[in-house]
Amino acid sequence: MTRVEHSLLVAVGVLTTLAGAGWYTSVRRGESGTRSSAGSVPDVGVTSADSIDAFARVVAETDPFRLARRPASVAYRPDLEDVASPPKPPKPPLVLEGLVGRAALLGGVPGHTTTIVHAGDTLGGLRIHWVGRDAVVVSGADTTWRLTLRHAWQ
Repeated sequence: MTRVEHSLLVAVGVLTTLAGAGWYTSVRRGESGTRSSAGSVPDVGVTSADSIDAFARVVAETDPFRLARRPASVAYRPDLEDVASPPKPPKPPLVLEGLVGRAALLGGVPGHTTTIVHAGDTLGGLRIHWVGRDAVVVSGADTTWRLTLRHAWQ
């Protein structure tokens, strides 16, 4: 056993002895530990209704559960609690009909027939991000499509 281990063992023994002695002296002889200490608690009195109202007003004015400590910009409407959100519009059936150089023939765009598009164009709420050799990347409000040619044009 090294000196460090020996020192730690002695320290544990001393601390255990001190803890036992402290526990023994804190428990009075002849008393049981089942006695209630509720009788020794001082009466703090009853809070007045006016002070409770004042505290409630302060809490309501400072919005403690919001980071900005301000009321919400949108009012709460319990009548909309169980109302389902409106259905999302269907996604357009986009089709890449052909590629000519850096232009693409794109079909299925809402409100348009087959249209020639280039990178950077916006058409019917859809943005053309990239036109490559064999694919086109188109993005809408919440969807991005990567359209490829199914077969070579004949």
